[in-house]
Amino acid sequence: MKKVLIIVNVLLVAAVAYLFYLHYSYITEDQHKVETSKKAELNAFKVAYFELDSLQENYVYYKEIRDILTKKDQQNTEKLNKIKSNYLNKLKEYQQKGPSMTQNQQSEYQQALGKLQNDYSETEQSLGQEMQAESAEKLQAVKMAIQDFLKTYCAAKGFAFVFASNESDYLYYKDTVRDITPDVVKGLNEAYQKTKIK
Repeated sequence: MKKVLIIVNVLLVAAVAYLFYLHYSYITEDQHKVETSKKAELNAFKVAYFELDSLQENYVYYKEIRDILTKKDQQNTEKLNKIKSNYLNKLKEYQQKGPSMTQNQQSEYQQALGKLQNDYSETEQSLGQEMQAESAEKLQAVKMAIQDFLKTYCAAKGFAFVFASNESDYLYYKDTVRDITPDVVKGLNEAYQKTKIK
């Protein structure tokens, strides 16, 4: 009987020891999983940036849009200068003929000058609104191209946020490890070349 009690006690001690082992190995394993998940969470929250100035200087599509808008602005300026030139010529003609003109002729010149002034103001306002609308539309298309590229790029690289940085922003420190400007410029230009080929 003593032998049976000793065997039962040994089995109970072994069972208790095994339960302690399971309990502490579970706690250690759980702590390890928590640490691993925290590290993974920190690594998943990746932030990157690209230099907006460099992008604007090296992104072919943006440069083409900028050139189109510059040419349009020059054309608008030429139209306005032509109206202004007509006005100044008419004014000079009026001043030269002024003393020798009749009251009727002076009135006609003043009306013509007023019309030219009015045409200039209306044309300036109209061209300004058209230019503003076209600029907004074209620059929005550039922004959408950048966003579309960054969606796939960030999914592949695991970035959660990408900021555009330039000289006048409020980003006081930038780690160059997080600078993805060359990748962004290269990827955007390659994507744009594919659209031009189609």
